Amino acid sequence: MKNGSLVSIIVPVYNTRNYLKPCVDSIRAQTYANLEVILVDDGSTDGCGKLCDAFALEDPRVQVIHQENSGVSSARNAGLDMARGAYIYFVDSDDRVAETMVEESVAVMEAEDCDLCAWRIRIENEENASKSRCLGCPKTVFFRFSTVLEKQKFLTRWILNNRLGWSACCQAFRRDLIERHQLRFLPGQKICEDIDFYFRYAAYCRSFRGIPKPFYIYRQHAGSTMHTSVVREQAAWKFRIARSWGELVSVDMELFRPVYIFSGIFLSTLLTKGFFKAAVNKRKQTQILNYYLEEDRDWLTEQARLALKNRAEILRICGLPLGLRVCGFYKSLLTGDILDFYKAFWLQAGCRTLLNLKRNLASSTNDFLLKIGLGRSGGEGRE
Repeated sequence: MKNGSLVSIIVPVYNTRNYLKPCVDSIRAQTYANLEVILVDDGSTDGCGKLCDAFALEDPRVQVIHQENSGVSSARNAGLDMARGAYIYFVDSDDRVAETMVEESVAVMEAEDCDLCAWRIRIENEENASKSRCLGCPKTVFFRFSTVLEKQKFLTRWILNNRLGWSACCQAFRRDLIERHQLRFLPGQKICEDIDFYFRYAAYCRSFRGIPKPFYIYRQHAGSTMHTSVVREQAAWKFRIARSWGELVSVDMELFRPVYIFSGIFLSTLLTKGFFKAAVNKRKQTQILNYYLEEDRDWLTEQARLALKNRAEILRICGLPLGLRVCGFYKSLLTGDILDFYKAFWLQAGCRTLLNLKRNLASSTNDFLLKIGLGRSGGEGRE
Protein backbone atom coordinates (compact mmCIF):
# COMPACT_ATOMS: atom_id res chain seq x y z
CA MET A 1 0.00 0.00 0.00
CA LYS A 2 1.89 3.07 -1.27
CA ASN A 3 -0.59 5.86 -0.57
CA GLY A 4 -2.13 7.03 2.66
CA SER A 5 -1.17 9.14 5.65
CA LEU A 6 2.44 9.15 6.79
CA VAL A 7 3.08 6.76 9.68
CA SER A 8 5.94 7.15 12.17
CA ILE A 9 7.37 4.02 13.81
CA ILE A 10 9.67 4.78 16.74
CA VAL A 11 12.22 2.15 17.81
CA PRO A 12 14.38 2.75 20.91
CA VAL A 13 17.62 0.79 20.49
CA TYR A 14 19.97 -0.27 23.26
CA ASN A 15 22.42 -3.20 23.00
CA THR A 16 20.13 -5.54 21.04
CA ARG A 17 22.44 -6.23 18.09
CA ASN A 18 21.43 -9.91 17.84
CA TYR A 19 17.75 -8.94 17.47
CA LEU A 20 17.85 -5.57 15.71
CA LYS A 21 17.97 -6.75 12.08
CA PRO A 22 14.92 -9.06 12.33
CA CYS A 23 13.07 -6.21 14.06
CA VAL A 24 13.86 -3.57 11.45
CA ASP A 25 13.32 -6.01 8.58
CA SER A 26 9.81 -6.76 9.87
CA ILE A 27 9.05 -3.02 9.89
CA ARG A 28 10.49 -2.38 6.44
CA ALA A 29 8.42 -5.31 5.11
CA GLN A 30 5.13 -3.63 6.03
CA THR A 31 2.50 -3.75 3.30
CA TYR A 32 1.88 -0.08 4.13
CA ALA A 33 4.82 1.73 2.53
CA ASN A 34 4.34 5.38 3.55
CA LEU A 35 6.48 5.07 6.67
CA GLU A 36 9.21 6.89 8.48
CA VAL A 37 11.18 4.57 10.76
CA ILE A 38 12.93 6.43 13.58
CA LEU A 39 15.71 4.39 15.20
CA VAL A 40 16.88 5.99 18.45
CA ASP A 41 20.30 4.64 19.41
CA ASP A 42 20.28 5.16 23.18
CA GLY A 43 24.04 4.98 23.72
CA SER A 44 24.48 1.37 22.61
CA THR A 45 27.92 -0.15 23.15
CA ASP A 46 27.54 -3.33 21.08
CA GLY A 47 27.61 -1.84 17.58
CA CYS A 48 23.87 -1.14 17.27
CA GLY A 49 24.59 2.48 16.37
CA LYS A 50 26.56 1.53 13.24
CA LEU A 51 23.92 -1.01 12.31
CA CYS A 52 21.25 1.68 12.55
CA ASP A 53 23.29 3.92 10.23
CA ALA A 54 23.58 1.05 7.75
CA PHE A 55 19.79 0.66 7.70
CA ALA A 56 19.44 4.38 6.95
CA LEU A 57 21.81 4.05 3.97
CA GLU A 58 19.78 1.12 2.61
CA ASP A 59 16.32 2.64 3.08
CA PRO A 60 15.51 6.38 2.85
CA ARG A 61 12.51 5.83 5.14
CA VAL A 62 14.89 5.09 8.04
CA GLN A 63 16.15 7.96 10.21
CA VAL A 64 18.60 7.62 13.08
CA ILE A 65 19.04 9.53 16.32
CA HIS A 66 22.17 8.94 18.40
CA GLN A 67 22.05 10.00 22.04
CA GLU A 68 23.77 9.24 25.33
CA ASN A 69 22.18 6.41 27.28
CA SER A 70 19.14 7.89 29.00
CA GLY A 71 16.61 5.05 29.07
CA VAL A 72 13.66 3.93 26.98
CA SER A 73 11.41 6.84 27.99
CA SER A 74 13.97 9.39 26.82
CA ALA A 75 14.54 7.47 23.59
CA ARG A 76 10.84 7.33 22.77
CA ASN A 77 10.45 11.01 23.59
CA ALA A 78 13.29 11.85 21.21
CA GLY A 79 11.48 9.87 18.54
CA LEU A 80 8.23 11.73 19.25
CA ASP A 81 10.04 15.06 18.90
CA MET A 82 11.24 14.07 15.42
CA ALA A 83 8.09 12.28 14.20
CA ARG A 84 6.04 13.83 11.39
CA GLY A 85 3.50 11.07 10.80
CA ALA A 86 -0.23 11.30 11.38
CA TYR A 87 -0.05 8.04 13.32
CA ILE A 88 2.53 6.89 15.87
CA TYR A 89 3.67 3.32 16.53
CA PHE A 90 6.26 2.06 19.01
CA VAL A 91 8.33 -1.10 18.48
CA ASP A 92 11.02 -2.42 20.81
CA SER A 93 14.28 -3.34 19.09
CA ASP A 94 14.28 -6.99 20.18
CA ASP A 95 10.74 -7.69 18.93
CA ARG A 96 9.04 -8.12 15.54
CA VAL A 97 5.74 -7.12 13.94
CA ALA A 98 3.35 -8.73 11.45
CA GLU A 99 3.63 -7.32 7.93
CA THR A 100 0.01 -6.07 7.83
CA MET A 101 0.05 -4.38 11.25
CA VAL A 102 0.15 -0.81 9.95
CA GLU A 103 -2.09 -1.32 6.92
CA GLU A 104 -4.91 -2.97 8.84
CA SER A 105 -4.82 -0.67 11.87
CA VAL A 106 -4.62 2.56 9.83
CA ALA A 107 -7.52 1.36 7.70
CA VAL A 108 -9.62 0.79 10.82
CA MET A 109 -8.71 4.15 12.38
CA GLU A 110 -9.51 6.11 9.24
CA ALA A 111 -12.68 4.21 8.34
CA GLU A 112 -14.10 4.47 11.86
CA ASP A 113 -12.52 7.78 12.94
CA CYS A 114 -10.84 6.16 15.97
CA ASP A 115 -8.40 7.92 18.26
CA LEU A 116 -6.89 4.69 19.57
CA CYS A 117 -6.51 1.24 18.03
CA ALA A 118 -5.08 -1.83 19.79
CA TRP A 119 -4.30 -5.41 18.85
CA ARG A 120 -3.11 -8.57 20.53
CA ILE A 121 0.48 -9.38 21.39
CA ARG A 122 2.13 -12.77 21.03
CA ILE A 123 4.72 -13.50 23.71
CA GLU A 124 7.41 -15.88 22.46
CA ASN A 125 9.30 -17.63 25.25
CA GLU A 126 12.84 -18.23 24.01
CA GLU A 127 13.62 -20.85 26.63
CA ASN A 128 10.41 -22.85 26.25
CA ALA A 129 8.32 -22.40 23.09
CA SER A 130 5.41 -24.32 24.64
CA LYS A 131 4.96 -21.43 27.10
CA SER A 132 4.40 -18.90 24.31
CA ARG A 133 0.98 -17.26 24.50
CA CYS A 134 -1.18 -14.40 23.26
CA LEU A 135 -2.36 -11.49 25.40
CA GLY A 136 -5.02 -8.88 24.80
CA CYS A 137 -8.71 -9.01 23.98
CA PRO A 138 -9.53 -12.02 21.74
CA LYS A 139 -12.57 -10.37 20.15
CA THR A 140 -13.43 -7.23 18.22
CA VAL A 141 -14.49 -4.37 20.48
CA PHE A 142 -15.48 -0.79 19.78
CA PHE A 143 -16.18 2.09 22.15
CA ARG A 144 -17.31 5.64 21.53
CA PHE A 145 -17.31 7.79 24.66
CA SER A 146 -20.15 10.29 25.12
CA THR A 147 -19.97 10.78 28.90
CA VAL A 148 -17.29 11.06 31.58
CA LEU A 149 -18.62 7.92 33.28
CA GLU A 150 -18.22 5.89 30.09
CA LYS A 151 -14.60 7.06 29.82
CA GLN A 152 -13.92 6.23 33.49
CA LYS A 153 -15.36 2.75 33.03
CA PHE A 154 -13.08 2.20 30.03
CA LEU A 155 -9.99 3.45 31.86
CA THR A 156 -10.65 1.22 34.86
CA ARG A 157 -12.20 -1.95 33.43
CA TRP A 158 -10.17 -2.15 30.22
CA ILE A 159 -6.97 -0.10 30.41
CA LEU A 160 -5.86 -0.41 34.03
CA ASN A 161 -7.39 -3.88 34.42
CA ASN A 162 -5.02 -4.98 31.63
CA ARG A 163 -7.67 -6.46 29.35
CA LEU A 164 -5.94 -4.89 26.34
CA GLY A 165 -2.30 -5.24 27.36
CA TRP A 166 -0.18 -2.49 28.90
CA SER A 167 2.49 -2.27 26.22
CA ALA A 168 2.61 0.88 24.09
CA CYS A 169 3.85 -1.39 21.31
CA CYS A 170 0.43 -2.91 20.58
CA GLN A 171 -1.38 0.39 20.01
CA ALA A 172 -1.65 2.98 17.24
CA PHE A 173 -1.83 6.60 18.39
CA ARG A 174 -2.74 9.86 16.66
CA ARG A 175 0.15 12.32 16.73
CA ASP A 176 -2.11 15.39 16.76
CA LEU A 177 -3.73 14.20 19.98
CA ILE A 178 -0.31 13.48 21.52
CA GLU A 179 0.93 16.97 20.68
CA ARG A 180 -2.31 18.74 21.60
CA HIS A 181 -2.06 17.40 25.15
CA GLN A 182 1.77 17.47 25.28
CA LEU A 183 2.00 13.78 26.12
CA ARG A 184 5.40 12.22 26.70
CA PHE A 185 6.85 9.25 28.59
CA LEU A 186 7.99 9.91 32.16
CA PRO A 187 11.74 10.67 32.04
CA GLY A 188 13.87 8.17 33.92
CA GLN A 189 10.98 5.72 34.47
CA LYS A 190 12.46 2.21 34.27
CA ILE A 191 9.29 0.09 34.22
CA CYS A 192 5.59 0.61 33.46
CA GLU A 193 6.31 3.76 31.44
CA ASP A 194 4.02 2.28 28.78
CA ILE A 195 0.90 2.13 30.94
CA ASP A 196 1.38 5.70 32.16
CA PHE A 197 1.54 7.04 28.59
CA TYR A 198 -1.28 4.73 27.47
CA PHE A 199 -3.53 5.77 30.39
CA ARG A 200 -2.96 9.49 29.83
CA TYR A 201 -3.54 9.16 26.09
CA ALA A 202 -6.71 7.05 26.47
CA ALA A 203 -8.14 9.66 28.85
CA TYR A 204 -8.37 12.10 25.92
CA CYS A 205 -9.74 9.69 23.33
CA ARG A 206 -13.19 9.96 21.80
CA SER A 207 -13.23 6.34 20.62
CA PHE A 208 -11.40 3.03 20.72
CA ARG A 209 -11.21 0.02 18.42
CA GLY A 210 -9.69 -3.36 19.29
CA ILE A 211 -8.48 -5.78 16.60
CA PRO A 212 -8.27 -9.42 17.79
CA LYS A 213 -5.09 -10.24 15.83
CA PRO A 214 -1.56 -10.75 17.26
CA PHE A 215 0.25 -8.16 15.15
CA TYR A 216 3.09 -7.76 17.67
CA ILE A 217 5.60 -10.52 18.52
CA TYR A 218 7.31 -9.95 21.85
CA ARG A 219 10.48 -11.88 22.66
CA GLN A 220 10.60 -12.88 26.31
CA HIS A 221 14.18 -13.43 27.41
CA ALA A 222 16.35 -13.03 30.48
CA GLY A 223 17.30 -9.46 29.63
CA SER A 224 13.74 -8.16 29.44
CA THR A 225 13.14 -5.24 31.81
CA MET A 226 10.34 -6.87 33.78
CA HIS A 227 12.53 -9.95 34.23
CA THR A 228 15.36 -8.00 35.81
CA SER A 229 13.31 -5.85 38.21
CA VAL A 230 12.95 -6.88 41.84
CA VAL A 231 9.71 -6.45 43.76
CA ARG A 232 10.79 -3.46 45.84
CA GLU A 233 11.93 -1.60 42.72
CA GLN A 234 8.67 -2.42 40.95
CA ALA A 235 6.71 -1.09 43.92
CA ALA A 236 8.69 2.16 43.91
CA TRP A 237 8.35 2.71 40.15
CA LYS A 238 4.64 1.87 40.18
CA PHE A 239 4.03 4.22 43.08
CA ARG A 240 5.81 7.04 41.23
CA ILE A 241 3.33 6.68 38.37
CA ALA A 242 0.26 6.38 40.60
CA ARG A 243 1.35 9.42 42.59
CA SER A 244 1.81 11.47 39.41
CA TRP A 245 -1.80 10.78 38.41
CA GLY A 246 -2.91 12.86 41.37
CA GLU A 247 -1.67 15.93 39.49
CA LEU A 248 -4.12 15.22 36.64
CA VAL A 249 -7.07 16.32 38.80
CA SER A 250 -6.14 19.94 38.10
CA VAL A 251 -6.25 19.22 34.36
CA ASP A 252 -9.75 17.71 34.35
CA MET A 253 -11.49 17.69 37.71
CA GLU A 254 -14.51 15.71 36.55
CA LEU A 255 -12.63 12.90 34.80
CA PHE A 256 -9.66 12.44 37.14
CA ARG A 257 -11.29 13.28 40.51
CA PRO A 258 -11.53 9.60 41.59
CA VAL A 259 -7.77 9.18 41.21
CA TYR A 260 -7.86 6.82 44.20
CA ILE A 261 -9.70 4.35 41.97
CA PHE A 262 -7.12 4.50 39.19
CA SER A 263 -4.22 4.26 41.65
CA GLY A 264 -5.88 1.44 43.61
CA ILE A 265 -6.26 -0.74 40.53
CA PHE A 266 -2.73 -0.08 39.34
CA LEU A 267 -0.96 -0.57 42.67
CA SER A 268 -2.93 -3.68 43.64
CA THR A 269 -1.77 -5.56 40.52
CA LEU A 270 1.56 -6.20 42.23
CA LEU A 271 -0.28 -8.03 45.03
CA THR A 272 -2.20 -10.34 42.70
CA LYS A 273 0.86 -12.09 41.26
CA GLY A 274 1.03 -15.73 42.30
CA PHE A 275 -2.30 -15.65 44.07
CA PHE A 276 -3.47 -18.96 42.66
CA LYS A 277 -0.30 -20.88 43.45
CA ALA A 278 -0.48 -23.62 46.06
CA ALA A 279 1.66 -21.74 48.54
CA VAL A 280 0.93 -18.04 48.89
CA ASN A 281 3.52 -15.96 50.69
CA LYS A 282 1.48 -13.54 52.81
CA ARG A 283 4.64 -12.03 54.24
CA LYS A 284 5.76 -10.97 50.77
CA GLN A 285 2.38 -9.36 50.08
CA THR A 286 2.56 -7.48 53.37
CA GLN A 287 6.03 -6.25 52.47
CA ILE A 288 4.65 -4.80 49.24
CA LEU A 289 2.02 -2.86 51.20
CA ASN A 290 4.78 -1.53 53.45
CA TYR A 291 6.91 -0.56 50.43
CA TYR A 292 4.02 1.56 49.15
CA LEU A 293 3.51 3.19 52.56
CA GLU A 294 7.21 4.01 52.80
CA GLU A 295 6.96 6.00 49.55
CA ASP A 296 4.31 8.44 50.81
CA ARG A 297 2.21 7.25 53.74
CA ASP A 298 0.14 10.43 54.10
CA TRP A 299 -0.94 10.55 50.46
CA LEU A 300 -1.71 6.83 50.28
CA THR A 301 -3.72 6.70 53.50
CA GLU A 302 -5.72 9.70 52.32
CA GLN A 303 -6.53 7.82 49.10
CA ALA A 304 -7.54 4.80 51.17
CA ARG A 305 -9.93 6.85 53.34
CA LEU A 306 -11.50 8.41 50.25
CA ALA A 307 -11.92 5.00 48.67
CA LEU A 308 -13.61 3.38 51.66
CA LYS A 309 -15.86 6.43 52.02
CA ASN A 310 -16.94 6.14 48.38
CA ARG A 311 -17.43 2.39 47.90
CA ALA A 312 -20.60 2.93 45.87
CA GLU A 313 -18.74 5.10 43.36
CA ILE A 314 -15.96 2.53 43.06
CA LEU A 315 -18.46 -0.23 42.27
CA ARG A 316 -20.31 1.98 39.78
CA ILE A 317 -17.15 2.82 37.84
CA CYS A 318 -15.21 -0.43 38.21
CA GLY A 319 -18.02 -2.97 38.34
CA LEU A 320 -18.38 -5.53 41.12
CA PRO A 321 -15.36 -7.83 40.65
CA LEU A 322 -12.73 -5.12 40.15
CA GLY A 323 -14.37 -2.77 42.65
CA LEU A 324 -14.09 -5.42 45.38
CA ARG A 325 -10.36 -5.68 44.73
CA VAL A 326 -9.84 -1.91 45.00
CA CYS A 327 -11.76 -1.71 48.29
CA GLY A 328 -9.88 -4.71 49.69
CA PHE A 329 -6.54 -3.19 48.75
CA TYR A 330 -7.23 0.07 50.54
CA LYS A 331 -8.74 -1.63 53.57
CA SER A 332 -5.60 -3.73 53.98
CA LEU A 333 -3.48 -0.57 53.79
CA LEU A 334 -5.40 0.99 56.67
CA THR A 335 -5.63 -2.12 58.84
CA GLY A 336 -2.21 -3.51 58.03
CA ASP A 337 -3.82 -6.93 57.57
CA ILE A 338 -3.24 -8.54 54.16
CA LEU A 339 -6.18 -10.88 54.83
CA ASP A 340 -8.53 -7.98 54.04
CA PHE A 341 -7.14 -7.96 50.52
CA TYR A 342 -7.23 -11.76 50.28
CA LYS A 343 -10.92 -11.86 51.14
CA ALA A 344 -11.72 -9.21 48.55
CA PHE A 345 -9.59 -10.92 45.93
CA TRP A 346 -11.33 -14.25 46.36
CA LEU A 347 -14.72 -12.54 46.24
CA GLN A 348 -13.58 -10.85 43.03
CA ALA A 349 -12.55 -14.19 41.56
CA GLY A 350 -15.93 -15.71 42.47
CA CYS A 351 -17.84 -12.81 40.90
CA ARG A 352 -15.74 -13.01 37.77
CA THR A 353 -16.44 -16.73 37.45
CA LEU A 354 -20.17 -16.13 37.73
CA LEU A 355 -20.05 -13.32 35.17
CA ASN A 356 -18.11 -15.51 32.73
CA LEU A 357 -20.66 -18.28 33.15
CA LYS A 358 -23.43 -15.79 32.46
CA ARG A 359 -21.68 -14.50 29.30
CA ASN A 360 -21.00 -18.04 28.05
CA LEU A 361 -24.61 -19.04 28.65
CA ALA A 362 -25.86 -15.95 26.82
CA SER A 363 -23.48 -16.63 23.91
CA SER A 364 -24.52 -20.28 23.66
CA THR A 365 -28.19 -19.31 23.76
CA ASN A 366 -27.68 -16.74 21.01
CA ASP A 367 -25.82 -19.29 18.85
CA PHE A 368 -28.73 -21.68 19.21
CA LEU A 369 -31.25 -18.97 18.33
CA LEU A 370 -29.21 -18.02 15.27
CA LYS A 371 -29.44 -21.57 14.03
CA ILE A 372 -33.22 -21.42 14.17
CA GLY A 373 -33.37 -17.88 12.81
CA LEU A 374 -34.27 -16.02 15.98
CA GLY A 375 -30.90 -14.80 17.27
CA ARG A 376 -29.10 -11.50 16.88
CA SER A 377 -26.19 -11.44 14.47
CA GLY A 378 -23.56 -8.75 14.74
CA GLY A 379 -19.93 -8.06 13.91
CA GLU A 380 -18.51 -5.91 16.65
CA GLY A 381 -18.80 -6.58 20.34
CA ARG A 382 -19.62 -3.53 22.48
CA GLU A 383 -19.13 -3.65 26.21
